[in-house]
Amino acid sequence: MIYTSSSLAIIVFLVMVLGTVALSFYLGSKAKSSAGYFAAGGEIPWFVNGIAFAGDYLSAASFLGICGMIAFYGFDGFLYSIGYLAGWLVALLVIAEPLKRLGKYTFADALASKFQSSGIRSAAGLSTLVVSLVYLIPQMVGAGALVKPLLGLQYWQGVVLVGSIVVVIVVTAGMVSTTYVQFLKGGLLVLFSLVLTVMVLNRGLTRSEGEARTSSDGPATDHRR
Repeated sequence: MIYTSSSLAIIVFLVMVLGTVALSFYLGSKAKSSAGYFAAGGEIPWFVNGIAFAGDYLSAASFLGICGMIAFYGFDGFLYSIGYLAGWLVALLVIAEPLKRLGKYTFADALASKFQSSGIRSAAGLSTLVVSLVYLIPQMVGAGALVKPLLGLQYWQGVVLVGSIVVVIVVTAGMVSTTYVQFLKGGLLVLFSLVLTVMVLNRGLTRSEGEARTSSDGPATDHRR
């Protein structure tokens, strides 16, 4: 398939990227300690944190992956989305609440304060890196697939471009920039999903008489599947 780049898409993409990077540098200038870098100093408002969680789950992997699973496997593919939403609730109840009671902001800090073991801290850090790497792969696959039609770039160029932008955002301000980027992404996803829903409902879910006639005049299809 041949993709052609759009000047408007490129302008919107650059505005979003430059605005996000500028926000990351601004927030990074305010992080003066390791706690501020790795845990945002525990000062992120609950509303921002909640939208950021939603933006984290409404990612390229979930949008493209779940849609693909439903397209290939039907209702069985839809169950995967229910599974990781249930896992989110388990994480909130089993991990987030004990962390709050301990006054810690990372899982490794909670384990270290409980058991006073450097080995447990190392194991927690290593497992975090492994899980993040596994999670990062579908994210980069989705980034390459989306940038290719948006900007007319090659697939590998899209992966390198998005990966470089993410590295800059994370390195400049750590958790605080990551959280606010997820907040912006989650807010935009919810907003435009609402706009798309309103447009679909306004148009209706039934075909017009002309579309039905065109479909009936077309070649016969096998409905036995």
